[in-house]
Amino acid sequence: MGLEINPKTIFTIAKKEYMDNLRNKWILALTIIFIILTLVISFVHGRGELTGAQFTVIGLMSISTLLVPIIAIMLGYAAISGEVETGSLSVVLAHPVRRFDVLVGKYLGLGSVLATSILLGFGIAGIVIMVGDASDAAGYLIFICLTILLGLVYLGLSICFSAILKRRVASLGAGIGLFFWAMIIGMVIMAIFMAQGGDLFDLGTTGMPDWMWSSMMVLSPSDMYQTATMLGFGLSEFAVMGFRISLPEFITMGKLLVIFATWILAPFFYAYYFFKKRDI
Repeated sequence: MGLEINPKTIFTIAKKEYMDNLRNKWILALTIIFIILTLVISFVHGRGELTGAQFTVIGLMSISTLLVPIIAIMLGYAAISGEVETGSLSVVLAHPVRRFDVLVGKYLGLGSVLATSILLGFGIAGIVIMVGDASDAAGYLIFICLTILLGLVYLGLSICFSAILKRRVASLGAGIGLFFWAMIIGMVIMAIFMAQGGDLFDLGTTGMPDWMWSSMMVLSPSDMYQTATMLGFGLSEFAVMGFRISLPEFITMGKLLVIFATWILAPFFYAYYFFKKRDI
């Protein structure tokens, strides 16, 4: 018998998660920070090779790669383990609901909260930017969508940890560990390159070898997100550490979206596997 899905149950749980977390002070702070920083950065746009929206987005990427994963982890780390500790999940499962529906509802509800924050933060400020120059509107919309995808990646991983680990403190610790791993994986790959006899100055001439690009795109959601954003603006060459770096031809938006989908779906099904086996 195939897995039956109850849309009504999923919607009810998603709505509850959305309403419960929409007033979360962390989410409110994130939205306000997004709006303020987007507007501040946009006031100094339009210098050099880049247009206004491109300049703004490059400034915002460093902010979004820091804030969005943190908020996603904070939203998801207690989704399962936290409610098991408080006993609220036992009450939910006492009703005739499937665990798959519960998990989908939680993911959609929390994901909607994250998407709402990003849309309000970047969207409102983006409208202000486009009033003066709407030439990069498509690129800016792609940037917003990619930021939501980045948040969903970390949300799914956080929920997965919450389903596997028994205590929410452990889930939070795993989420924080994941965040720092994502921050340093680029440096680890660079260290491997140097250990193999690579020269830092080679990056400015011959560029990074294909295995480095592949490793960063697959192992680092943040690097993948930044690269996809650059492609969204039609930029295949940019400066890193004072060197001009060109994207290899095999890196395309389509391939990056497939990797994004894998990062989102794989943790979800792992989460369901462990959630289904969990004794609550």
